[in-house]
Amino acid sequence: MIRLLVDSMCDLPKVFVNHPNLDMVSLNVIIEGVAYRDKREIDLDGMNKFMARGIVPTTSQVNPGDFLEYFEDCAKNNVECLYLAFTSKLSGSYETSRLILKEVKEKYPDFSCQIVDSLHSGGSIGLIAVELLKLIDQGKDLDYLAAAAKKIIPHAHFYFSIEDLNWLYMGGRVSKGTAVVGGFLKIHPIVSVEEGELKIIGKSRGPKKAQKTIIDKTAENIAGYLDQHVGIAFNGSMKPVEEYDAALRLMGVKHIEPVPIGCVLAAHLGLQGTGIYFFDTAPETILEQTKNN
Repeated sequence: MIRLLVDSMCDLPKVFVNHPNLDMVSLNVIIEGVAYRDKREIDLDGMNKFMARGIVPTTSQVNPGDFLEYFEDCAKNNVECLYLAFTSKLSGSYETSRLILKEVKEKYPDFSCQIVDSLHSGGSIGLIAVELLKLIDQGKDLDYLAAAAKKIIPHAHFYFSIEDLNWLYMGGRVSKGTAVVGGFLKIHPIVSVEEGELKIIGKSRGPKKAQKTIIDKTAENIAGYLDQHVGIAFNGSMKPVEEYDAALRLMGVKHIEPVPIGCVLAAHLGLQGTGIYFFDTAPETILEQTKNN
């Protein structure tokens, strides 16, 4: 038996959240000195109520003890696992899991587990996780799964528009001056996780231009692969979600699902924001083209 482990930075379509071969460990959201496990002890609506009062949450990686408990449980029950981790360039969870796995394998040398750095965040991790769950259902072995993950990772994309620069300032991502000027000019940064790092890849004045920028980047990079499930990430108002949905359908995309972002991501990006995540090539095509490599 093989199980896929993700952390709470993975935003999944509803139909896959309770997949029988899926497990999750949580990063932490710290609010007024109290640590909550993301998606287990606090949800997005609950955290937004704190943020609406001006409370700035902080975040921390997965607790080492959670990895230890999970890996030891798998080892004791002869279960193989693959951990698809939130990008190591934005969290220590990946490195912590590797250290804990080394410790567990000293005690259980026959334990089979692989850890893959997703180099992604949020919905784009979800895209990769869904493909891995499909491969598990097909009976693929652990080595195949790890290799497949690494092959499809570069083909996932996630573009997100932030409506309030103050949250990036409070999270240390931009200066106070940038936040003040950006707020005055109604600048909406477009962010993406590229090669594992959070980057501001564009700035638009006003929400409509920001949405157009994301739609244009999606149309440019989706490369005709329209028969896929495209995700709309959101926090806050549903109106931009409806507008993205309409634009994607005009583009020819038929399978679209809005998925709220996780608490850890919202803690850094703020109360309002929307984005799109998708593959630029069908995963089956990627794996077929690279099967002899």
